Amino acid sequence: MTSSGPSSRRSEPLRSAQGFTLIELMVVCAIVGATLLLVPPSFDTFGARGKLSSAGNKLMAELTAMREQAILDGYEARLEIGRFAAGRTKEWGTRFWFTSVPAKGASGGEEQAESARERATSRAEERQWLNSQWAALPDGVAIAGVSLEAGQWEKLGEGERTFIVRFFPDGSVERGFGIRLESTELEVRQEERTVTVTMNPLTSEPSSYEGLRELPRQKDAGEFR
Repeated sequence: MTSSGPSSRRSEPLRSAQGFTLIELMVVCAIVGATLLLVPPSFDTFGARGKLSSAGNKLMAELTAMREQAILDGYEARLEIGRFAAGRTKEWGTRFWFTSVPAKGASGGEEQAESARERATSRAEERQWLNSQWAALPDGVAIAGVSLEAGQWEKLGEGERTFIVRFFPDGSVERGFGIRLESTELEVRQEERTVTVTMNPLTSEPSSYEGLRELPRQKDAGEFR
């Protein structure tokens, strides 16, 4: 007869606790370490593209704001785009230019009777131009070029030369143009690290596109007035 007492239970082998071996732990650590090495570049790429997109949206918003400023005040308004001194370094950015003359609604009937175009050009010597502080583009975003004709791009350079956008009281813009914003942090093809902002001379409305967008081959806005 087989005994089922305590002695038989003690004779059964104890089951070993399950766990990872040293080799398995080393393999897991190696995989985790390799994965962590890949994370920073992924985040950097995401952040660089976000800053590039933000710069394009910022430029479009400023162009729209200056157009509205010109319509509201009844005088020419400008947006300056280029490189400015920031301490010992140079940065890319924008700033506003507007006149010290009161808005057209605050002036008398004679002033209100003037056409929008006349207000933009008359008594220029009496108007004092005021400008805002430079607003820098996001870090890692540069202005790669400016275009006034389809297929032709020109760099602003490293000096004090800037690009001026002029809006008139009737809501029109001086000319159509394109501006290329380029990420200096993305190590990819140029068309994949570029945002192009263009200005339609007929509607005076800006548009933003990813890649190397060209200006449409069309007549200047002045030929339609």
